Amino acid sequence: NYRWIPSRSIPEAIDIKNAFEFETCIDYGCAKGFLVRALRILGVEAYGEDISEYAVNKCMPCVSDYITHPNDRKCDLLVSKDVLEHVPEKDIPALLRNLKTKSDQFFFTIPLGDDNKFRIKEYEVDVTHVTKKDEEWWINMFQSCGYDLVDFSYSFGSIKQKWIEFHPHGNGFFVLK
Repeated sequence: NYRWIPSRSIPEAIDIKNAFEFETCIDYGCAKGFLVRALRILGVEAYGEDISEYAVNKCMPCVSDYITHPNDRKCDLLVSKDVLEHVPEKDIPALLRNLKTKSDQFFFTIPLGDDNKFRIKEYEVDVTHVTKKDEEWWINMFQSCGYDLVDFSYSFGSIKQKWIEFHPHGNGFFVLK
């Protein structure tokens, strides 16, 4: 039941807009473009990129001009929310190095895991979730790919807020440059 829910996407976009200084943004792994739409409603020059042909072709019509397959676009902020867990571990370094060329400011949201299991068991349902690592692993991975950690936290405003009460360490929010 994946659909546009403005009461979710707009508060997330507001949290991002308030936390970073930027005029242009790429939502890398944007799926159908919900965050792109919310950021555009707030006046941000936002674009989405997704490797999925389905996502690009089935994105929301109101943002279809702004959603593409990955390209050489550069921006002030690159956001990647719930994407890296879908990438096989062996492919993550190359992807992160490529993303590093697209911006100087990054915000990654990643479900965290221990012993190859997510801390939030509901994340196990998605069979495309293949990388299940803890925060230390991710920080080391980012640093080995040339990123500098600006901030790490287990919560970030309204983003994934529903999990905090029961799984306060289930998601990682990484701010990098």
